[in-house]
Amino acid sequence: MTSESELLAARYGKTPSGGKASRNRIIALAVTLITLFLAWAIWVTIDGSTAVKSQVIGYEVIDAGQTSVRYSVESPSGPAKCAIQVLNQGYAVVGYKEVEVAASGEFETFVNTTELGVTGLVDKCWLK
Repeated sequence: MTSESELLAARYGKTPSGGKASRNRIIALAVTLITLFLAWAIWVTIDGSTAVKSQVIGYEVIDAGQTSVRYSVESPSGPAKCAIQVLNQGYAVVGYKEVEVAASGEFETFVNTTELGVTGLVDKCWLK
């Protein structure tokens, strides 16, 4: 007569003896994922510190053909370039101008528009 474990093995198959190899693969995968996450977190932190920051101080709609936008820029790595936009009531861009600015300070830009704008803003700034 066969033992109970032999009957179970015949019915369901034998358990693999490579349990340690599978566990080592899981540990290696976990270590790799943690290392990738830490590298990504460090990269995001370093990349964010060199970003050019801008803030709109105010705007003035002069007429249907021109709007003035006042803004401040902080660039940690020297001169930057900024995209200034004027939007109409339907949030469509009716004026756009790219300007070069010094590393930091407050600036005013006059943007020509195709129709009456209702707001002026700094779309984005980047290193020159």
